[in-house]
Amino acid sequence: MSTIYSISDIHGCYEAMLDTLNLVDLESDKNNKLLFLGDYISRGKNSCKVLYHIKNLEEKYPDQVVVLIGNHEQMFLDWYCNEQEFLWLSQDQQLVTTKSFFKAEQWDYVFRELLHLKRSTVRMSSFIKAEIKKEHPELLQWLFSKRKEFYYETEPQIYVHAGVYEAEPELWKHATEPYEFIWKYPAETGSFYKDIIAGHISTVEVSNDNSYLGKVFWDGQSHFFIDGETVESNIVPLLKFDTCTGGYSSYEKQMDGSWMEYSITKRLFKD
Repeated sequence: MSTIYSISDIHGCYEAMLDTLNLVDLESDKNNKLLFLGDYISRGKNSCKVLYHIKNLEEKYPDQVVVLIGNHEQMFLDWYCNEQEFLWLSQDQQLVTTKSFFKAEQWDYVFRELLHLKRSTVRMSSFIKAEIKKEHPELLQWLFSKRKEFYYETEPQIYVHAGVYEAEPELWKHATEPYEFIWKYPAETGSFYKDIIAGHISTVEVSNDNSYLGKVFWDGQSHFFIDGETVESNIVPLLKFDTCTGGYSSYEKQMDGSWMEYSITKRLFKD
């Protein structure tokens, strides 16, 4: 018996991520897997620390940890690799994510330089890129290597950041455009020949129910959504799948800070 764990949409919330990762067991069974489904950066204050932690986990458990790309990582890479692309930087409110790539004294220097360049978006952008590259060349190379890691497939499941093209089930790998894996909107629900586990769209929005804040939502058929709006909920939902029984479960945070596991559904495999 092995277990597949999946989390998504950490959005720079480092402590919340660590809290959830305490529930993950990669030691007792080397067949257990931990899947990260994208959107590790932006919004929260510790995007850089989140990336380093995920990178280190993948290096420690190379056969067990899988890292997919989300739309926020894609926007970051588009900005980083294109001198005329400013969308990601323009959406980095108060430069919260940018600031996470620097120690306090380094940021003081960067910020002072930015004040001198404030009349030129191109020069500001180029300066920030150069400083981030100077501090984190290996991290950037690692993140760049994930730019085409869109999905992880098992016999009964597809793990993906946003979704896949479902109109032609057996052809989804070829029919899904690259942007759709990370940008698909709105959420699709209902029956599909495989279970689809995705983040990207919050469980509150998909369920239209505020009680799902910080929790996994199952549509009752083939779709599991695991974006718990972590910046607001301070919880990174964890979906747990038992490969032997086909059972899904998750965890609910208790008032005393502990976690309580609960069953979501049991999916019986066909012979």
